[in-house]
Amino acid sequence: MNGSGLVFYVPGAILLIAVAIKAPSLKETWRDPATLPSTAILLIGSAVCVLSAPPTITAVNAFTGIANFSGPLVYSGMSALSAAYLVLMVAWRGGPRSAFKRRTLLVVALYTLVIIGIVVLFGLADAPVERTRDMDTYYARTPYMREMILLYLVFHTFATVALTCMCLSWLRMITGITRTGLTLIGIGSCFDLSYQVAKYTSMAARWTGHDWDFLSTDVSPPLVATAGVLVAAGFALPRLGPPLADNVRAWNRYRLQKPLWAELRELRGPATAEFRWWTSPVVRLTQQEITILDGVLACVPYLDREIRDAAYAEALRQSVPPADLGPSPGIRGRWARIGTWKPRPSPRPAAPGPHRTAGAPQTVLEDARVVADAAMLAAARIRVTGRHHAFRTTEVRLLETVERPHTRVRLARAIETSPIVAAARRRAALQEVHQE
Repeated sequence: MNGSGLVFYVPGAILLIAVAIKAPSLKETWRDPATLPSTAILLIGSAVCVLSAPPTITAVNAFTGIANFSGPLVYSGMSALSAAYLVLMVAWRGGPRSAFKRRTLLVVALYTLVIIGIVVLFGLADAPVERTRDMDTYYARTPYMREMILLYLVFHTFATVALTCMCLSWLRMITGITRTGLTLIGIGSCFDLSYQVAKYTSMAARWTGHDWDFLSTDVSPPLVATAGVLVAAGFALPRLGPPLADNVRAWNRYRLQKPLWAELRELRGPATAEFRWWTSPVVRLTQQEITILDGVLACVPYLDREIRDAAYAEALRQSVPPADLGPSPGIRGRWARIGTWKPRPSPRPAAPGPHRTAGAPQTVLEDARVVADAAMLAAARIRVTGRHHAFRTTEVRLLETVERPHTRVRLARAIETSPIVAAARRRAALQEVHQE
């Protein structure tokens, strides 16, 4: 897999995706001192991953005509990445803007010298044999190449240790999704340190006459790839996490409210929005709830209190022993009276009196109210398109179960599954047939 470059290309692509995720917020945050270095870490890290893949190394060396030219190119990229680490830490520490600029210039100057040293040492070295996977160990004892490799490793280790220590020290002071992101960055930095330990160990083995090249060729690439993915996730999570959570919650509610939306969507008229595959769950939910509320408004003049009272009593009868409910009118008689429907002067029905429900648990009462509202709404939905005249009122208010999001979901479930609601819908439909 290392030879194919997938272990490098995949984290490089992930880092680039993280940059794309951050891009929309750059207009508002570009003045933030931490924005530039954090974005640079993702961009440079992506470039280094791509340049470190054996196929890319072969292509770059062939393009330049210089054996192992990719070596100083990758090491310079790693040094620039280390500088971005340190600049980010300077930004996180805060303080006066003049102090931030001064420390940033110092870090940039130091690592510029490191990159110049890498280029000079490579120019002085004699490295004619192209090595795409084991250049570190193959040239571990070659003058100037050895110093070049150690120069980049030492300064990269310094930056990674500093970043890891800062992440660990700050974990006690922050909470929430920022803490999770910082934890991922810290873990990614630990993987990066493990990668460097594998490099140091494999080179030290060469110096002592041993062959532990597998640490550099087989162990270190997955470690640095994992480090890149974790660091990218750590930087992207604080930006991506909140909107992602909002969309997950919106999609869940959108899915649960679909039965209610399906019941009422035809009442909204030609203005109903059409969703594209790329429409976000938040937008879908907003449009869905507009359709639901418009449909309920169309049903309000047809809401019948007797249907609600009968459904409420029936729901309680099915859920609570009769002894807990106290005296109540016969259910059959109440359903029978609904057969001759007339509009009521109050479009917002009241709950049955407490003398009949004092012994029922509160959750049962709430479920019964939801079922009762759903039955009344389902019957009104049938009558909206019938021959009945709407009741004209100056006070049109919504059902309480529609006004609150959590009860709206329960109302949708009752619309879909409750046999009491289905019975109310059938009776309303039969009444329409008889009226015709």
